[in-house]
Amino acid sequence: MEMGERLATEVKQYILSFCPISCISKISFIGHSLGGLIIRAALVHLSEFSTKFYTYISLGSPHLGYMYNSNKLFDAGMWLLKKWRNSRCLTQLSMTDQRLYEETCLYRLATLPGLEWF
Repeated sequence: MEMGERLATEVKQYILSFCPISCISKISFIGHSLGGLIIRAALVHLSEFSTKFYTYISLGSPHLGYMYNSNKLFDAGMWLLKKWRNSRCLTQLSMTDQRLYEETCLYRLATLPGLEWF
């Protein structure tokens, strides 16, 4: 969510610095992997531009996280990486950042507005 806020700030600063809002006809986003989730998290902070949103393309983004995986080797690797690197991102992607799924970052992201503006 924090990275989405930072992306939204950058987009706003770019628009205000280089593109008068009256000149913008379309705003499109393309994100790969984690970038697709960062864009989704930024959309709620860019609601004032929602009428200009045109395209959202997400390539290989883990919108459902990595919670449902039946590969034991993958599960072991994820556990090791989360412990070794103490990665908040991996914890969020595996939906283990909160005890209840309804309180996890990805679940909350799914409830935020944004994608319906495209």
